Amino acid sequence: MLLSLSSSAVEVDIDLNSVQGTVSSSDGIPSAQELLNFTDSVHRLDSTLPSTRADLVEAVGEEGMIDAAVISSVFRSLNITADSSGIRIDDDWESAAAGFAMQTGAQTYRTLENSPKVKSIINGGA
Repeated sequence: MLLSLSSSAVEVDIDLNSVQGTVSSSDGIPSAQELLNFTDSVHRLDSTLPSTRADLVEAVGEEGMIDAAVISSVFRSLNITADSSGIRIDDDWESAAAGFAMQTGAQTYRTLENSPKVKSIINGGA
């Protein structure tokens, strides 16, 4: 499961339309579906977090779940830090970011609220 530049770097073709919520047995990632479900729950902070956490512990053990939680929190904190410091996406990238979000389903995450121009593009604005 690689995205964008990382997939190009290793010369792997990906379909961005299929990255949201699905995994394939050909991905070669043990417990991939449990990891994906947990990560989605962590970033949405929704009511599924306790059950996806339990499923992940069952699949990879408590230490594996903790590793996944740390990695998810690091990515989440990078966004929060950038938002808090006033760092924002360049104007040239807002349309690309909106397109990428729509292609991958990322527009469903709460963090869209932190990018009002991208949100406006997604909602049909200019």
